[in-house]
Amino acid sequence: MMVGNLGKENGIRPSPLRESVLAGRRVMAGRAEGTEGSESDLGQSIAASGPFAHQAHTAFWAGDFTALDELLSTAPALVGPGPWPDEIAAQVVFQRSLGAVLASLRGNREDAERGFFDALALSGGQPVDEARVIAYSLRAAFASDGEPERALDDVGRARQLSSAVGNSELAAVASIGEGWALSELGQLEEAASVLQDATENLPDSLGRSVAQLRLAEVELMMGNRASARSSVDTARETFLKAEARYWGARAVLLTGAIDRDRGGRWLKLARELALPDPAYERLFLPEGMLSIELSAKSAVRRDGVPVVFLTRHAEAAVRLLAMSGPEGISIQRIADVFWPGIPEERQRARLRTLLWQARNSLGADAWRVQRQGNIVVLDTSGVDVFGSITAASLAKEFSARRSSSR
Repeated sequence: MMVGNLGKENGIRPSPLRESVLAGRRVMAGRAEGTEGSESDLGQSIAASGPFAHQAHTAFWAGDFTALDELLSTAPALVGPGPWPDEIAAQVVFQRSLGAVLASLRGNREDAERGFFDALALSGGQPVDEARVIAYSLRAAFASDGEPERALDDVGRARQLSSAVGNSELAAVASIGEGWALSELGQLEEAASVLQDATENLPDSLGRSVAQLRLAEVELMMGNRASARSSVDTARETFLKAEARYWGARAVLLTGAIDRDRGGRWLKLARELALPDPAYERLFLPEGMLSIELSAKSAVRRDGVPVVFLTRHAEAAVRLLAMSGPEGISIQRIADVFWPGIPEERQRARLRTLLWQARNSLGADAWRVQRQGNIVVLDTSGVDVFGSITAASLAKEFSARRSSSR
């Protein structure tokens, strides 16, 4: 039941997961026909709950969260209401914890808190204690953003309990939570060191790749873009090879934030990986609450704080793109707004510089500025865009500035 070891590289495909769900429903139908409560049924429950935990974890790594929902809703019917023998109780702890992680990825914090509370409330012998180590580790690694102190407390609990049961490897994934918690506390060097160790010492490739993804985020915070790109490249290739769609999409979007000049290409790949689920939808939300007031100066704000642009042209370009909507605006029209009357070759050179400045100023949201042939688009999913402006009014504004500077 170890975290990560269930996510085998060559076993992550959605179709077999669906078959597993249907098989589970057939077992449930058989139980409803009259065998419930017998000793043989208890044995079947113990046997059935283990594979369901395996399949649920495989669905998690595959990013097939619809299948994971179905598996997690099927499993309780297999094991009944409890109390359970340790073998089943341990699986219940694991399944509740996995459901709580999924709730956290979807942004359902209350459901996540309740799920982990229910998981950690169970007690029993060594199998249950081992499952509780995993629950603490999962909460620290995947469900504690914004709560670094609790994450570090969970890491400590996981390590203490894993030591008590004589299996310290069970708490290995907690190091991901430790590294990210340290970064949230501003201890970036320490965070990078912990995550680097995790990329080398976690027992499975997908767990190591999650650590590598977090390491890339920390390296980007430290301003080390080259190291961040190297780390995310390695993580991304592992996720994509394993068909781990959700983590692959996260890695692709981070690549786009680093490789700003090709952000549109990476965004397209991320959207191809995304499945219809709130967890995927949240990946495309802005970092912080991003808003654009089209008719105002200092128009672009993140969590109410103005985004500082390298030039006035760059901010105006973001306003122009936001006004243009999903259809975007042609590069010629942008050139006519900002640099009318100059040779086309110089316009195109200035446009490249302008897009670079806009992306650089948007930081983690750089991928939103996309060039698609002769059209430039700003992806405004999750962005609050309000007010109004026209290309003609912007052109007039910059024409007045050019006149006043002469």
